[in-house]
Amino acid sequence: MGQFLPPMLFAILLLGAGVEEGLALQASSGATAQTSGAGPTVVLPAGSKVEMALTRPVWAAKARAGDPLYLQTVFPVTVGNRIGIPAGTYVEGTIDSIVAPTRKVDRAEIDVHFNQIIFADGYTVVLSGAEAQNASGPAATSPPSADSLGATLSMVTVQVSKNNDILLDNGSQIEMTLEAPLVLDAAKVAQAVPLSRAPAPGSFKPATLCRPTPGDPGTPDTPGTPGTPDTVIPGTPGTPGTADSPGTPGTPDIVIPGTPATPGIPGTPSTPGIACPAPPLVLSSTPGGVTVKQTPTPPAKKTRIQQRGQQ
Repeated sequence: MGQFLPPMLFAILLLGAGVEEGLALQASSGATAQTSGAGPTVVLPAGSKVEMALTRPVWAAKARAGDPLYLQTVFPVTVGNRIGIPAGTYVEGTIDSIVAPTRKVDRAEIDVHFNQIIFADGYTVVLSGAEAQNASGPAATSPPSADSLGATLSMVTVQVSKNNDILLDNGSQIEMTLEAPLVLDAAKVAQAVPLSRAPAPGSFKPATLCRPTPGDPGTPDTPGTPGTPDTVIPGTPGTPGTADSPGTPGTPDIVIPGTPATPGIPGTPSTPGIACPAPPLVLSSTPGGVTVKQTPTPPAKKTRIQQRGQQ
């Protein structure tokens, strides 16, 4: 029996070596799949412009900081020969502050930041918010992921009257400028391109509640009637008497009174029509912090200690 022991040990050794080799191959193939799972990307450089149209109006009386903005891209964003953001993609933002128009200044300034981009296939890219803050916070050990980006700000300047009931109407054109490179999943973007539908021209209906009405010219005065004069029927003269018979008296004139004049009827006064103010017009959409506001914050007064330090 001892003569068969060395071959058995040899077989066991061969079997163990095969198992180790199989495990090594399996680990190697798993690492390769994980490495290749990242997939190709599309990188939109910083400064890329995203043209959008508002899909929900901003009401003058109700708009407040913190209100959401809903937009849709109207033109594709490309890099090289590839589409990064197809037309018809949805964008969500938030209003940060509002400088309303006054009786002297027909202009409004709205600071906004854009939160996320939602593609037609459901692929969502975070532009600002909790995920982007966590990715760039002090605890992060790596740069933001391919589906996040630091806050993208914009100041929208609108020519609008104080009498307008809306500050931004449906279809208002707003431009977003990427403040940092945006890394997108190329496969998900390619999947969203055939599903995207750009908004058709004229598809955005004005939301204003103002309806112009024509004025009433009124009615002219109705002239009165002059009346009719008296009608006089002359009487008959009397006959003189004779020695044998007395005369007969004549008959007096008969007067038929005329009709009196009637006064005229005054007309109704004219009423002015209702004219609606011109619709809001977006003048510019500039990245946050580039332009000066209409009502800049005055510089803080220096304390006496600061003044003595400068002397």
